[in-house]
Amino acid sequence: MSPVRRYSRASLVRLVVAVAVGAAILSPVASSAQEDPAQEQEEVRERQSEIELEIDLLEARDAEIEQALADIQANVETQQAELAEAERAAAAAEDDLAEAEQAVIEGQQRIDDLDQATDDMVVDSFVNPPTASALEAFTADSISDAAVKQAILSLQSDSDADLLDQLEAAREDLEIDEANKADRAAEARAKTETAEAELADLEGALEQQQGFAAEVEARLERRLSEAESLRRVDAELSRRIEEQQAALARQLQAAQAAQAAAGIEPPPAPESSVEAVPGGLANVTCPTGGTITVAGSIAGNVQGLLDLAGQQGVPLCGWGYRNPEEQIQLRMEHCGTSDYAIYQMPASQCSPPTARPGASQHEVGLAIDFTCDGGSIVAGGSCDTFLKSNAASYGLYNLPSEIWHYSTTGN
Repeated sequence: MSPVRRYSRASLVRLVVAVAVGAAILSPVASSAQEDPAQEQEEVRERQSEIELEIDLLEARDAEIEQALADIQANVETQQAELAEAERAAAAAEDDLAEAEQAVIEGQQRIDDLDQATDDMVVDSFVNPPTASALEAFTADSISDAAVKQAILSLQSDSDADLLDQLEAAREDLEIDEANKADRAAEARAKTETAEAELADLEGALEQQQGFAAEVEARLERRLSEAESLRRVDAELSRRIEEQQAALARQLQAAQAAQAAAGIEPPPAPESSVEAVPGGLANVTCPTGGTITVAGSIAGNVQGLLDLAGQQGVPLCGWGYRNPEEQIQLRMEHCGTSDYAIYQMPASQCSPPTARPGASQHEVGLAIDFTCDGGSIVAGGSCDTFLKSNAASYGLYNLPSEIWHYSTTGN
């Protein structure tokens, strides 16, 4: 496997996630073609909540990953706040719509009541038509009686006219209320659509957080496994790696808590397994004495590399195979004794964080932690230079973040 190929692996993470808090609002990209205004507005809204995050987890420093996790978490919190505000606005718009609907109902009821009153007025006028002819005035017992009759008729006429005026005013009010209801309904629909869009943004941010966290979890597990393998070679370096990974584990736990709070279940962890060593175990000899235990399938290549190192005076040796039973015992101590705890529980959930059995190629003899003259590899030193120049020709590839670590896959 060549170094070029390994950069196409899933561990090369390229994410576009929602914007970190405080990022500037981007302007729409100019285009010579006429764009759909609604689509352009949606694209602008999406760009306002995006950042570009490009992380190569094969080479990234822990500090870079911690910052990326923090940025993604800040983005999730921003999207949650925007969703809460959009939901509040949508609820307020629904309340306004309910009030407008109630006003229309009450207005219609008033018109119905007035219609009934005018119907009664028409019937009454037909059955008892008002008469106020001069002849009736002459038949009155007195002039004062005639004046009273005329006054009563005038009051009835004024009452009927007022009733009709009220009906007309009620109809005008109902038209206004119905127009207001239509406006409130449109506003409620718009606010609901905004809330739905914000929910989609949040779900996207949470999904990307989940995906990135899964990649970081895989890196965490590999580095923890590497720390265990290094313990016999460089205890201090092993301790530093474990401390760094513990910090990452805490951030992963925070991300998992955010996912749980949002009601998103983490994907089921794949069950790890310990594979058989390909070709069985074999020992290869170092140019300065000592041996390295590796898988029989790569023993010839590793021996060829070490022989070349001896010819060039490079004091190369190291450690290869590590018994997976050691990792199983650590998982039982740090994670629990159930099959799930030993083989499935994410490394970050153990205390302290502990890689699953089978996570390291050391456990199948396909990885080597090289040493130089009995000590650690130094960047730019003779052993580092030799390995970078020759290891790939013998089927071994380096993980750039760990200059001592070579394997058949570069992981």
